[in-house]
Amino acid sequence: MKDFIVLDLETPNGKCDSISSIGIVVVKDNRKVDEIYSLINPEDEFDDFNIMLTGIHPEDVVDAPTFQDYWSEIDDIVTDNVIVGQNITFDLGVISKSLARYDMGIPSFKYYCTLRAAKRNIESESYKLEYMVTHILKKNYDAHNALADAQVTYDLYNYLGNYEKNRSNHLKYYSYRSSRAKRDFDRNIDLDLNYLYGLIQKFKYSQEVSDNHFQLLVNWFENNNFDLNHDLLKYLHLKLQYIIEKGQINPNDAKCLLTNFMLIKRSPLYKPAILLLSALQGIIDSILCYETLKEEDVEFLDKWTTANNINDKSMKEFYKQLEKTEETGDYGEFRSYLLDFSIFLSDYLNKYR
Repeated sequence: MKDFIVLDLETPNGKCDSISSIGIVVVKDNRKVDEIYSLINPEDEFDDFNIMLTGIHPEDVVDAPTFQDYWSEIDDIVTDNVIVGQNITFDLGVISKSLARYDMGIPSFKYYCTLRAAKRNIESESYKLEYMVTHILKKNYDAHNALADAQVTYDLYNYLGNYEKNRSNHLKYYSYRSSRAKRDFDRNIDLDLNYLYGLIQKFKYSQEVSDNHFQLLVNWFENNNFDLNHDLLKYLHLKLQYIIEKGQINPNDAKCLLTNFMLIKRSPLYKPAILLLSALQGIIDSILCYETLKEEDVEFLDKWTTANNINDKSMKEFYKQLEKTEETGDYGEFRSYLLDFSIFLSDYLNKYR
C-alpha cells in the first residue's frame, strides 16, 4: 500500500447513476504527489437536497465535461491503482452505473475502505466522515467538496495506520452487481453463459493469460450479443467490453469475473448434465490455449468434475483418462485426449442448441 489513490465524488440526485464532481488524491511511495478535481456535467436533473449538500448548482456544470468525456482522463489512474475511500463501494457503484448510462465498458476495482477500517479499530459514536474528521482528527474542512473529502480521507487513512499495519489483508475487489438482475431472460443462452463460466475458471489458480485464451474471450463476446435491456446481461456485456477494449485482463478483472459470474446448474431448457458439460468444455478450451498441460490443470479438472458429478455417459472415458493421467503423469497424452474430447463436446452440445 505504498502507491494508491484516494477518491471521492458527489452526485446531483438520489439515483446514484450520475456524477457532479470528482476529487482524487494520488499517493506514490507513501507521499502525496498530485491532486485532481473536476466538476462534471451529469446530464441529469439536480435534487434540491444534493444542491444544498454539495453546493453544486446546475449552472455550475454547464461548461464542465460530461462523465463520458472525463473518464478517459482518469480511467488508467483509477483502474491501475488501489482505491482508498470512505464507504468507497458507494462511489465505485456510482462510477459503474454512470459508465453503464453511456454504454461504456465497466472495469473492476481493487479497494481499501476507511469506513470499514475505522469500524474495525476505533470506538466512535458515528463513523460518518464529517464526524470522524471533527472528533477523531480534530480538523475542520469543506465537507461534501469531493477533493476536500478525498484529502481528509487520506488523513484518516494515515491515522488508521496506527492500528492497522498490514493493509493488504483488507484489500477487496469490487465489480457492480445489479440487485434487479433476475434470470428472466431468454434461457436459450444458458449453454453459452456456462461456456463463458468455464473459460474464466483457470483464473482461479493461474494469473497467466495467453493470447489464445484472451482471444477465446473476445470470440465469445463478439458472438454473443444479448438483450442489453436486461441488467444481468448488460453489466456482463459491459464488463467484458472494458476488458476487450483494453486488450488485456488484469488480476482485478479476473477476480471480479470469477466472483460475479455463477455457474447455471438449472435451466428450464437444459438438463443439469448438459449445462455442466458446456462449462467443462469452456474449462478444457481455456486449458488447451496453453502450449503445455500442467499438473495444476489436471488437479483442477479432477477437483471440479468431482465436485459437480456430471452424470452423462459421455464422461465415462474422460474419467478413465483423467485417472490414468494422475497415475502416470503423462500430461502430453492427456492433452491430446482433451483436444479430441473438446471437439466431441462441440458436436454433442450442438444437438441441444
